[in-house]
Amino acid sequence: MAAGRIRILLADDHHLVRHGIASLLESVPNIYIAGEAGDGRELITKYFDLRPDVVVTDISMPGLSGIEAAEKILLKDKDARILFLSVHDSMEIVYKVLRAGGLGLINKTIAKGDLVYAIETVNSGERYFGSGYTEEKLSRIMERYDDDKEEIAGDGPELTDNDLEILKLICEGLQSAEIAEKMNLSKKTIDKHRAAMMKKLNVTNTAQLIRYAYKNNILA
Repeated sequence: MAAGRIRILLADDHHLVRHGIASLLESVPNIYIAGEAGDGRELITKYFDLRPDVVVTDISMPGLSGIEAAEKILLKDKDARILFLSVHDSMEIVYKVLRAGGLGLINKTIAKGDLVYAIETVNSGERYFGSGYTEEKLSRIMERYDDDKEEIAGDGPELTDNDLEILKLICEGLQSAEIAEKMNLSKKTIDKHRAAMMKKLNVTNTAQLIRYAYKNNILA
């Protein structure tokens, strides 16, 4: 392996996704795939075994999510450089990545040149969220969610196991149809659970649900 190459640890629960990204990067002379992981727990283990320069991980993985794995890694290694993959890039997802300590977020449909640039940027210790996200905008996103003045009760009604699982997946950026597939339920059932949970928590939109989850340490 040539000196100076960026060593990547790639994590995604779908082998085809990992293979596709690895194939894109195969011809890039300054980037090397040092290892792969299929879930969050394997990501943590391989991170401390391999000590890669950059982690490129999916946000949503079964069991321990990419976000949860990143938080655990950063607790032990505050200098870890983590770039997240997602099919969604809403402000809620950007906030979640920032809060977890991630340095970047890229869409899974990203072009090869942008992927390489994102990896190089994160490897240098800088943030990469795409051209639409300036440092000023990222700061505003953090303020919007951290300093929200809405009253969201901390001692609200107890959530069921299904509520907690659905809320966790919502916080990972999944839509109702995707949650239904993961939980082997119908989309209609997920929508009913979601509506009932929002009523129970006295919130009116997804952003408030996510704030509730973080403010009450539901995802810890």
